[in-house]
Amino acid sequence: MFNKILHNITQVSADLFCKLLGQPSVSNLKTQLHEKNVQIQQLEEQERTLYRVISKIRASLELETIFRTATKESCKLLRVERIAVYRFYENWGGEFVSDFEFAEPGWDDVEPLEKNLVWNDTYIQEHQGGRYRNNETLVVSDVYSAGLSQCHLEILEQFHIRAYATAPIFVGKKLWGVLAAYQHSQPHEWNKLEIQFLSQIATQLGFAVKQAELLAQAEQKAAELHKANQQQEILFNLVAEIRGSLNLDTLFKTTVREVRKALRADRVVIFRFDPESNYTCGEFVSENVLPDYDSVIAIKVKDHCFGEKYAVAYHEGRIQVLKDVYQAGLRDCHLVVLEEFQIKAQIVVPLMKGKTLWGLLCVHQCCCSREWKTSEIQFIRQLAAQFNVALEHSKLLTQFRSQANQLAQANHALELANSQLEKLSKLDGLTNIANRRCFDEFLEREWNRLKRTGNYLSLVLFDIDYFKDYNDYYGHLAGDKCLIQVARAAKVVLKRPTDLLARYGGEEFIVLLPNTNESGAIKVTNLIHKSIEELKICHTKKNSFQDFLTVSLGVATQIPTAKSSAQELIDAADKALYKAKEQGRNRWVCAAKLQVQSDA
Repeated sequence: MFNKILHNITQVSADLFCKLLGQPSVSNLKTQLHEKNVQIQQLEEQERTLYRVISKIRASLELETIFRTATKESCKLLRVERIAVYRFYENWGGEFVSDFEFAEPGWDDVEPLEKNLVWNDTYIQEHQGGRYRNNETLVVSDVYSAGLSQCHLEILEQFHIRAYATAPIFVGKKLWGVLAAYQHSQPHEWNKLEIQFLSQIATQLGFAVKQAELLAQAEQKAAELHKANQQQEILFNLVAEIRGSLNLDTLFKTTVREVRKALRADRVVIFRFDPESNYTCGEFVSENVLPDYDSVIAIKVKDHCFGEKYAVAYHEGRIQVLKDVYQAGLRDCHLVVLEEFQIKAQIVVPLMKGKTLWGLLCVHQCCCSREWKTSEIQFIRQLAAQFNVALEHSKLLTQFRSQANQLAQANHALELANSQLEKLSKLDGLTNIANRRCFDEFLEREWNRLKRTGNYLSLVLFDIDYFKDYNDYYGHLAGDKCLIQVARAAKVVLKRPTDLLARYGGEEFIVLLPNTNESGAIKVTNLIHKSIEELKICHTKKNSFQDFLTVSLGVATQIPTAKSSAQELIDAADKALYKAKEQGRNRWVCAAKLQVQSDA
């Protein structure tokens, strides 16, 4: 006890002595020493945390992992309740990136900043980053005593923010975003070491973003170089084949196949102009196209706009590159041609034969617009130059094939003649509609098709009532004219190209209606009945009060199956027609329910 009293007396004496000398007291020195030790410990802890963050940044190439690690470590070290990352847009607006956010338990579900929450600061937008552009931090210990505007306070209150500290994140010299520390439950006095640590973490995050950007650029460059090497290899092989062959057909097929593969395009085609058309007509002579899009091979194209406006430019070596045909300012006539072939974007390169514009090499993107790369355009340009050499060399081959071409033309003319004869052989000579042979072939084809798809097939069989009496009374010439009129009246009713009207025999006609159910067939039957009735062809019949020509009709509908036959469908319609005759003519009967309709 005595020692303690003696120690206190000594302490007081020492403090008085220090005061007389104008020096800090021993107690103050101890307090300062203790505070200094605390600061040193805090600084060491910050340095260890910073070292861990930097180590993980260097060990990882994924931004999400880097940011999540940094925000978690910072949140625990600073003993705050939330760390968040705000990323700027080009217009200096921005959003919170929730993938990079970390909150202590108890605050992670309370009014989260949400994924990609847009929180625009008009001051920052007007001043293009404001204080952050000067690499300044912003510290608010209590939002209610910081002199903030009411609208700013309302936003902060929405997320229960009571205090915050922010530090800018720079990627190189560009202000990328802000690292923010938030306190929700109470005010927070931010000390110098905390702000310094927050700034250091923000600096390291900027390095991480820059590192990720450089890696992405390197990977993209490597991919482009790999693709360029592939294109050069394809180009080398094509050039070798072009120089070693005079067979243009082979060159065409090889070129369009390899170019489409190299550029991953939807369609690649070679278009040849008609030499006599002054660049207004031509056709596609070779193509390679994905199955999703229409083939254009051998299709004739007429485009007067091209001959008038574009041919001269292509003759001088112009290359057309369109990333979006609807944004290229093209004429309507040009757009019509492009839409016909489903083209959304394209590259078009002229093909020259000597000094003459021979044709075009076209790369089509049909699914959507496309940004064409410089390397892709250069690849097409180089290939076209080699192709022009092949076209010039082809003159020699053309001379040798002259006789063969003449023979081919003769064969083609013969094929056309045979085609015309075939067409004529399927028409009824009197009514100029399909004959029985054409109907039989069409029925078999549609029956087999609908058997696969499981759709309906309907048939209407009709003939002219008392036609023999008509012939006997008015003569056969009038009878022929009557058949022609009836055929025309029935044909007018049929609107779909898939429907077929045929002369089945004598005064009997038949209508085939693919993909048509019973109600649809009955509707067509009614229209045919009415159309013929409206002809008002005079026909005085025995034992009848009607003075005009009429028809009777039978309707039948089936879904073709493997167990049924087309003949069964014809037989059903024939029986329905017989019932219509039996019940007084001038009416139709449906085979399914023997439904009867009469105009009598």
